[in-house]
Amino acid sequence: MSLKIIIGYLRLLERVRRHYQLEHLAECTERAVDWQSFSKALDGNDEQGFDIDTYVRLLRQMQTVLARPVSLILAEHATLQDVGLMGYLASTSLNLQQALLMLEQYYSLIFKQTNVEQLKIIEHDQEIQVSWGALWIDYREVYELNQALIFKIAQIIVQEPLVPPTQVQLGFLPTLPLMHYSRFYHCAAAVVSGDYRIYFSERVLKARSFGADQQLNQILSNQAQQSLRASDSLEYRQQQLKQRIWGLIAQAFREKNEILQAYVAQQMHISERTLQRHLKQHALNFQEIVDEFRLQQSQLYLKQSRRLSEIAELLGYADQSAFGRAFKRWTGETPKQFRERHRIDSATHTSK
Repeated sequence: MSLKIIIGYLRLLERVRRHYQLEHLAECTERAVDWQSFSKALDGNDEQGFDIDTYVRLLRQMQTVLARPVSLILAEHATLQDVGLMGYLASTSLNLQQALLMLEQYYSLIFKQTNVEQLKIIEHDQEIQVSWGALWIDYREVYELNQALIFKIAQIIVQEPLVPPTQVQLGFLPTLPLMHYSRFYHCAAAVVSGDYRIYFSERVLKARSFGADQQLNQILSNQAQQSLRASDSLEYRQQQLKQRIWGLIAQAFREKNEILQAYVAQQMHISERTLQRHLKQHALNFQEIVDEFRLQQSQLYLKQSRRLSEIAELLGYADQSAFGRAFKRWTGETPKQFRERHRIDSATHTSK
């Protein structure tokens, strides 16, 4: 995966780390390299973005010393500046409804390279639903954080106390009890596989923003459109499509579905022929996408010290030997050799 998030997320994490006096986490030899990368990006104010996989590992390390979900704690300390241009767009919107529609239009600006799942705003029966797909369990903490940030931003921008959502839905089972989420959102929380959602009553949508300024909002919206156009390259569109397909491949493996191309086409609500045409238009090949997914995931699993037989099963191989042959074809080394080299490299970096 090559997904990156905006620098504001790093500032938010650092603010919480200092608030809870968790600077000692950087001394942990197991994650020292990740914290060094984090500090370097933070000090350099890296506007190119920060690797999301590293960010998730840091969140999980912080979670080990926190009693409540780290995603909710971060959201409690969030400011509009942490979500960059999106925060200013929300604050200058006329009301919460316009702010949410802006969020739907420019949600991908939160991510520097690609938008993993498209955020959707749906109005139905005097209720508005904010939702996005949950395809990557490895990004569970980021899904939870983005969901909590939407709620927090809504609280910040409205002039009067925000009426709580009617309900929230988590797409993956969280690591801590659901009661934490119910208390944070002040409403019922449930887990329904596949989507993260927040439901607001329609009357909440008219809550006026404290900084409503339609002229400034239009200027900011033009800037957001320019940012989107600047990123609209063939490489960017390739990455978007690949990320979407990777997520569906991961879902297929979880469901033990071995007919990958047919499954992906079905989930995208298109025929296999149409899928092939889309891939050709983006100079992509389905089997190469599958191989790239398997390679990246296998390297991640090997770094996590998972058993080879487990990795083979997770990636849809008939057995461990089949996985080993494929891995060597991709990398020129066996899974065991890769794992040993990574262990040595990590030890060397940590000792410096």
